[in-house]
Amino acid sequence: MSIKQVTGFIVVVAMAAAGCRVRATGYVEPPPPVEVRATVATPPPPSASVTVTAGQPQVYSGVQVVQATCTQGGAEQCNGLDDNCNGQIDEGCGYASGAIQITLAWGSGADLDLYVTDPNGETLSYMNRQVSSGGYLDHDARGNCNPSQANNRIENVYWNSPQPPRGTYRVEVHYWGECNSGAGVTPLTLSVAVGGRVIGAYTFGIAPQQRIPVVTFSI
Repeated sequence: MSIKQVTGFIVVVAMAAAGCRVRATGYVEPPPPVEVRATVATPPPPSASVTVTAGQPQVYSGVQVVQATCTQGGAEQCNGLDDNCNGQIDEGCGYASGAIQITLAWGSGADLDLYVTDPNGETLSYMNRQVSSGGYLDHDARGNCNPSQANNRIENVYWNSPQPPRGTYRVEVHYWGECNSGAGVTPLTLSVAVGGRVIGAYTFGIAPQQRIPVVTFSI
């Protein structure tokens, strides 16, 4: 003989050689429901992984490669260079980094302009500060033409996508004007970072109204 509980009843099952006989013996109150609460932590969204890499840049005639030095954990100087060796240029200076970052800095009150043409043929500049491939010019500076601006001798371009378009990027600088500074030939520094690594830093003395190609690189 065995006893089973079936939704509110105790059922006695008697086994005999001739077969089975079932008998209900009475009502049993079912146990109260048990309330279970669980707190499930929502996982953070996956972080974007930058896998873009660049080949050897091509430097144009007259442009010199800067053998830049940096100090691990050092302070950034807002000078167009990666001073703390982390693969970003001038972080904390008010402009952005990304999978590609190109930063121009110069040493006079002149107004210089940065031009970057992407593989689709679109050019970023002060006249066109966003392109369809995800590139932005987020800091346009005018030297002594806008003396109240913070970091008014630096321009910055970046791509906010972890996978910018493949192909060749061309970087140029134009000397727009002296801005009543009498600056004349102005020294410039330009750095390029790709995929969290500075692939080159360059210097050149640029004259008023001159527009020069500085470097091209491919990813």
